[in-house]
Amino acid sequence: MKPDSGMSKTISLILLLAAAVYLSVYLSGCQNIHKTPDGCVVAFIVAAEQRDMSKAWNILGPEAQAYYNLLGEKMRKSGRGALENEIAKITKFRSVKRDYRIVLDTAKSDIVNLVTIGGPTHSVQTVNIEGDYKIKDEVSMRNLLAGITAETGKNEGY
Repeated sequence: MKPDSGMSKTISLILLLAAAVYLSVYLSGCQNIHKTPDGCVVAFIVAAEQRDMSKAWNILGPEAQAYYNLLGEKMRKSGRGALENEIAKITKFRSVKRDYRIVLDTAKSDIVNLVTIGGPTHSVQTVNIEGDYKIKDEVSMRNLLAGITAETGKNEGY
């Protein structure tokens, strides 16, 4: 029995549309996490926990990178090396489930607060650079590192 050419065209069109819908749904779920201030902070925390200095460095804004570059010059290291050194001092990270919450500031949408359970709130200011949020400056980095650090050591990473 020979298939009807009209029917096979219809089936092909339906399969093509189904594939297009599937692809659009799949790609919409793969949005860049850096598109929101809290996503930026989460991405940095993950990079720090994984000791991925390239990812961590790329999440820093120009002011924060300038700070680490200056710090690196003083330590005779690169800016990434200075950042790596700071993160290497963290021997144990706080758990986001047990120790703190990540809350977007309602008054200033570029500020993310790390609210430690039974402790202080650490404010992290972000900056939107061409649609991607990044950690703004030295103060924000210090607050972020203080918020995620459970224990520190003296080890150097670079």
